[in-house]
Amino acid sequence: MEYRKERHKVTHSQEKIIGLVYVVAIFLLSTGLCGYILFFSTNNYQTLKGKKAILEQIQRVRVFEKEQAEQMDKIELINTKIAQFDPSLKAIYEKQEITLLLGEVRNVYVQHKWDNRYKIFEQMAIFYELQLLDKDRLWNIQQNIEKFKSDLERCRANTENRRNNLQ
Repeated sequence: MEYRKERHKVTHSQEKIIGLVYVVAIFLLSTGLCGYILFFSTNNYQTLKGKKAILEQIQRVRVFEKEQAEQMDKIELINTKIAQFDPSLKAIYEKQEITLLLGEVRNVYVQHKWDNRYKIFEQMAIFYELQLLDKDRLWNIQQNIEKFKSDLERCRANTENRRNNLQ
């Protein structure tokens, strides 16, 4: 009986040690596996994708800024040409040159329609087209007013002459 108790104690203590080793091994294995999954396996790929997306976005912003700087020279040229434009000269080539420059500015938006930042170029082209049209229209209205004033003066003079002739 004593042999049995002693054997049972040895077996019982060996089972405890083996059970503890299994539990510790499973704990370490699961902790290592979870740590690998959380910190090493997928996170690097997501970080790389995020970094690539951010780098692409920064590159697109730089391209836009470069395009904006190039177009600002054209826009300033358009502004000065419209300011110097005199509709009374009937110089069609000046108007065509301004229209050509406006088309080049608008074409930047057409080439990059998918990016809303480039819409500013179309809006600038529309603004300057309207400014040119308004300047031309204002000149025509002023010419019509001057014509009507001269016609009115002629009419008054003729009316005055006829009154004098009738008396």
